[in-house]
Amino acid sequence: MFFIVFGISGVIALKSSFFPLIDSKFISINAIYPGASPQEVEEGVIYKIEENLKGIPGIIRVTSTSRENSGSILVETDEKFELDAILFEVKKCC
Repeated sequence: MFFIVFGISGVIALKSSFFPLIDSKFISINAIYPGASPQEVEEGVIYKIEENLKGIPGIIRVTSTSRENSGSILVETDEKFELDAILFEVKKCC
């Protein structure tokens, strides 16, 4: 009886999640430009977003990839800064 009572209470108190609750330090930006070559995506979209990101404090590195019809930018942030504040600034500038 002891094992059943404490077993059930332990299962109820156990916290679990499908994905671990880890704070990310990356922000991903995806841009879709239908019918454009990788060079057009890079010159028309990616460069402009990268230029706007340069003045935001807390950004360590910006990495971009241009593909046909789309492009993606990965922004690495400093852990000392609050991610929500950086994300707000990124949304505001881009």
